[in-house]
Amino acid sequence: MSSWLLIVVPLVLGSGAVVGGVHRFRAARKFLASAHRVPGLVVGSHRVWSIDTHEYFPVLRFRTLDGVDIETVGKTPAGSYELLRLKGRWVGVLYDPLRPREARMDTSSGRGLAGSLGLAAVGCLFTVIGLVILYARVT
Repeated sequence: MSSWLLIVVPLVLGSGAVVGGVHRFRAARKFLASAHRVPGLVVGSHRVWSIDTHEYFPVLRFRTLDGVDIETVGKTPAGSYELLRLKGRWVGVLYDPLRPREARMDTSSGRGLAGSLGLAAVGCLFTVIGLVILYARVT
């Protein structure tokens, strides 16, 4: 039975990661299709705690194309050192005109493409490992 787990676990995890990566990629493309890009200022960082770790998010201040001033916690996680370095600097900000508080820094992670493609690639790797193990077991 345990040898079947060596096949099932990579196949299930890999397939799930591929589906998750494709979903994240499509959501990122949808966001980018309607997002507006404006200059914004990194005014600080916001730390979010989870059970055993924490993440840092930029606090962004920008003006929408409609002239509304927004200050919000960005949706793009970043390292604490990176945010310390960026504090007081101008960056590109992407925001959804229907929900301008859901802004992101205009970076590869902010655009959502790098992470989603990485997740799908890791999923493909796990799926291939599962298929190779299955093939080796069957033959």
